[in-house]
Amino acid sequence: MAPSLFDDHGYQDVPNRETGTHLSAADDRTLRMAMPPVDGALLDALVRYQEAFLADVGSARGSEALARAHALAQTASGLDSQALEQGIAMLRAFGGRRWTARKLDDKLRQLEGASEASAEELRTRVRDELGKQERETVALGRRYGEATLALLREREGSLLDLHTRMTGLLSQG
Repeated sequence: MAPSLFDDHGYQDVPNRETGTHLSAADDRTLRMAMPPVDGALLDALVRYQEAFLADVGSARGSEALARAHALAQTASGLDSQALEQGIAMLRAFGGRRWTARKLDDKLRQLEGASEASAEELRTRVRDELGKQERETVALGRRYGEATLALLREREGSLLDLHTRMTGLLSQG
């Protein structure tokens, strides 16, 4: 079989060894190539966007207020539409996984003192789901790159705070 088209472009050292019918690794590689490299400056710009958006929209609701907040926040970030959309999607994926993992970890700590058989069953289910969330977080390294995942993990606390605030605002139909 001919070598991969991507092997000549510096991607050969990136883990992509999924087997069987699970094709997300190939999808992740393609998506990673479409994503601009994420460094501290890009992450700072994405955070600037979110903070500016939250500050501008305040308690206002409605499509006009959200559109105005988006436009002002995009200007504050200095990012073009494509980089902004890709970056925010990455932050949502990371934030959603890490938020869920933290909630599961909190639940597991709550269940530590319980001795009923049902509590042990629930602890097992929570541990299993927590393991799944951890594996899915690691898989984000395939999609966005290991260096990007390391950068996101370094700033996990502040990114989760922003994720929670943005989700809270945007889920208020």
